[in-house]
Amino acid sequence: MVALEDVTDELRTERVLAWGEMARQVAHEVKNPLTPMKLSVQHIRRAWEDRRSDFGAILLRNADAILEEIDRLATIAKSFSRFGAPAGAGDLPLESVDVSFVVREMLALYRGSEGPVAFEERVPGGLPHVRARVAEMKEVLVNLLENALKHTPDGTPIEVRAEQSPGHVTIEVSDRGPGVAEGNETRIFEKFVRASTAGGGVGLGLAICRGIVQAHGGTIEATNRAGGGATFRITLPVDGEPPEVPSDDETLPERDGASA
Repeated sequence: MVALEDVTDELRTERVLAWGEMARQVAHEVKNPLTPMKLSVQHIRRAWEDRRSDFGAILLRNADAILEEIDRLATIAKSFSRFGAPAGAGDLPLESVDVSFVVREMLALYRGSEGPVAFEERVPGGLPHVRARVAEMKEVLVNLLENALKHTPDGTPIEVRAEQSPGHVTIEVSDRGPGVAEGNETRIFEKFVRASTAGGGVGLGLAICRGIVQAHGGTIEATNRAGGGATFRITLPVDGEPPEVPSDDETLPERDGASA
C-alpha cells in the first residue's frame, strides 16, 4: 500500500514566507545607509542656513560621508545578488579599526541633525584598535542609536561610552526609555522579535547587530539601567587577540549570500 500526499500548497507557502523574509531583510539593510545620508544632508542644510563660516569644510566632510554610504548601498545590493551563495562568500577581510574615530564620526552625524535628543559622549582617544569591518561596525552603531532614539523621551540624553578592558574594547549605548521587558534580554536579539512596540520595525535590527558582532569575535548584550532605560553593550577583542567563537548555535539573518 502506497500513500501519497500532495504537499504542493505547503511548499508554496514556505516559499512565499521565505521570499517575504528576504524582502523584509532587504528593506532593513537598505534603510540603514539612508539614515547617515539623511543626517549628512540635514547637517549641510543647517550649516547653510546658519551661514557657518566653515560651511566649505562641513560640505566636503558630509559629501564624503554620503558617498561612503552610497558605496555601502552598492555593497548591500551586491550581497543580495549573491543570495544562495555559500555563507561568507566575498566577505571583505577584517582590518584594524580605530573605535574612537568610528564612534565619534557617527555621533558627529547625529549631532549635526535637527532633533530634541542630546548625545553624551564618553569616548576617550587612544583606545586599542579592534579587528572589524568599518561599514559593518557603523551599521551596528546606526541600529543601536536608532533604537535608542525610538525609546528616549525628548529632553533626555542618550549616553555613548567606550572603554578598554583586558584584551577587549567595550562600546555602550544607553537610553532613558522603558527598558527591556523582564526575561526578554536575550530574545530581543532573535530575528522578528522587536525590542518594543514603539517605532514600528520588523525586529531585524538587533538580530543583525548580533550577527555582525559575533562574526567579529565579539559579544552583545542588553541590560536595564538602575535609573530606567536600557544599555546595549558591545565587547570586541582588540587587534591581535584571537577571536572568541560563539558557543550557541543561534544564527542571525544571514548577511552576504543569505543575510544588523
